[in-house]
Amino acid sequence: MITYPVEQSRLDIFTQFLQPANVRPREIRTAELTIMMMQLVASGRGVCALPNWALTEYLERDYVSAVKLGEQGVWSTLYAAIREETREAPWMQDFLRTARETSFAVLTGVKPADRDGEPAA
Repeated sequence: MITYPVEQSRLDIFTQFLQPANVRPREIRTAELTIMMMQLVASGRGVCALPNWALTEYLERDYVSAVKLGEQGVWSTLYAAIREETREAPWMQDFLRTARETSFAVLTGVKPADRDGEPAA
């Protein structure tokens, strides 16, 4: 299993998929960059769990294959971390609007979340 170098408790593959099934990878290797993870997977040196929108380029070029984890897949909500004092600044509001619009226009498989952070039906 190839993961980012963070605590397992912060990785959805562990908290939402492997731990509930009481499964542990035989080995865990870390890589700091998504492109490094993809190169390792493409060369047959492991598997990793990434959001489908991060895989689009690699899937289109047939470097890797994607498999949905579980019946519904694994879903998480992404948040923008901003400073409270810049929250209402016009440039921040413009950035957040642009990020939202661009994400839904460009990224494959993303869904808007409801106010509780759950993917909307």
